[in-house]
Amino acid sequence: MNRIATVMKIHAKDKLMWFIVPWCVVLLPAFLVNLLIGWIAQPENGLYTGGLASIFVCLLLIGISTLTKSFPFALGLSIRRMDFFLGTLMMVTVVCLGISVVLSALSFVEGDWGWGVGLHFFNLPYLSDGSLVEQWWTLFATAFHMTFLGFFIIAIFRRFGRTGLFVLFPVIFVAGSVLGFLCTYFGWWTDIFNWLSGHSAAQLASWLFVGAVIYVLLSFFMIRKATV
Repeated sequence: MNRIATVMKIHAKDKLMWFIVPWCVVLLPAFLVNLLIGWIAQPENGLYTGGLASIFVCLLLIGISTLTKSFPFALGLSIRRMDFFLGTLMMVTVVCLGISVVLSALSFVEGDWGWGVGLHFFNLPYLSDGSLVEQWWTLFATAFHMTFLGFFIIAIFRRFGRTGLFVLFPVIFVAGSVLGFLCTYFGWWTDIFNWLSGHSAAQLASWLFVGAVIYVLLSFFMIRKATV
């Protein structure tokens, strides 16, 4: 347990990556730019923006950077790979919990007020539907998914090197192309969109969380044999 706490402390020392960049470098400028646009444009029906997605993209990059920066250093301190993985899992969970709580609070504050200019940056249709718990779960599951998606990608690189990535991305591209062709050929797009529209954001976020759990498990097995 002490080694897991040590790993969390190693991560926490990088305040720039975990705390400052997501909020002060990525999200805050995006919010201020949109707030300025709303103040200048004064749209009658409000200004709806996708700027909130920036913090989730940032979490994807953090997931990639985590294994790149901290893994060799932790092993140099004789920390076991399992302890590093569990400490990283705990750190990601705590950070995603914090982000989701703060974003949920900002969504609640924003509400229909829109910061006085009709801006909807945190409180968005569909994404913010449902109870506060459902809104929080949507944000947490998405944040957790994106972080471990990045972690999973870099874990493949650590385990299989560049060859692993050179195989992974073409396979994803080919699989996506084939799936898109089949959906068009058999007319599945309407059924897919109907299925998606029939589920709330919180329900779809649950599927993202399932995907994140799969990333966690696969990453664990790759980390056990990954090179430094």
